[in-house]
Amino acid sequence: MCKYSVVIIDDEPWTREVVKHLGQWKELGLSIVGEASDGDLGLEMVRELRPDIILTDVRMPYLNGIDLVRTLRAEGNQAQVIFFSGYDDSSYIRSALRLGASDYLLKPIKPNELNERLKTCVEAIKKTTSENGGANAAITEAPGFIDASWAKPFYVLCSDLQMALQTGEVASVEKKLAEIRALLTQNEGETPQRGSLIQVYYALMGILQRYISDSGYSVDEVFGKSNTSFVFGRDSTSEQLFRYARELLKTAVVRVSELTRNSTKLNLDSVREFLKESYARGVTLEETAARFFVTKEYLSKVFKLRFGEGFTEYVTKLRMERALRLMCEYDIAIKDIGPAVGYFDTAHFYRVFKKHFGFTPGQMRAALNINNQTEQE
Repeated sequence: MCKYSVVIIDDEPWTREVVKHLGQWKELGLSIVGEASDGDLGLEMVRELRPDIILTDVRMPYLNGIDLVRTLRAEGNQAQVIFFSGYDDSSYIRSALRLGASDYLLKPIKPNELNERLKTCVEAIKKTTSENGGANAAITEAPGFIDASWAKPFYVLCSDLQMALQTGEVASVEKKLAEIRALLTQNEGETPQRGSLIQVYYALMGILQRYISDSGYSVDEVFGKSNTSFVFGRDSTSEQLFRYARELLKTAVVRVSELTRNSTKLNLDSVREFLKESYARGVTLEETAARFFVTKEYLSKVFKLRFGEGFTEYVTKLRMERALRLMCEYDIAIKDIGPAVGYFDTAHFYRVFKKHFGFTPGQMRAALNINNQTEQE
């Protein structure tokens, strides 16, 4: 599980790619949460995301790495920092160390050096966390938290997007994402503030990661080696960001569906047999998910993909079929049939029965009696 977050700041795309390729992120419990193509954007990103570790070049446009970290230190940010540069300049090295940097790596970056420094950063974070009683005192609110007049409707739409993902319907996901973009545009125009773009994007990525996790998979299983990080540059636009997010969400929905159909993690035949044995006592989705050690969201999704009908639909069908058999084959009072098939509220049983068959229980029994009399005659 990834415990600590990392931001990479460098104006050279190939350097960012090399660093991402060489780092032993998963093994060290690290996750790259952001990339920026210059120091000014990097400063904004660190302020918004508050990563545990910052990897930054020294010489960059608009704001160099030394001044970036100096500004952050003045603001009280004590994140671990690793500088890298193509210049072996003693003055830069001294400045970096004075700012409390973990190290100063020269390009080309060597994998063993990078991972040793990352390991040192992780150990330093653990030590600081332990000294602070298990919490990072510098963190006061979660990354991606939006403090704006439109925050409440934004988070409502985020909740709707999460629900749309659970349905597995790409069109529903795209619709909610478009509504989120429209909300942002309505409040901040076609060119939103950079801080808002960063916050919105990482809120969306949080939703994506939760969807993947709730589905029972990891980001690596869903995306493989594909790049899942949007690089914030000076020319980045709202349109580019939402297009990128849309493609990630669409890919995730399709891939999760594929993985689920081929999944061997859960024996769905065993689930169905359990339901056949338990439906009459009012078994629920939550109870069934707990029995098979999966989340209710995951069970709901894989059950529908496998059998073509939802969990509730299937259990309702079992109950209604049994209710009809009891009505046909046994002289049981209608009020006693509901509890016998898992409905302990008589009014609720009547509503479900009528919705399923198109007749109330009384009308069905009357029709059955007429048919029986006709056959006897």
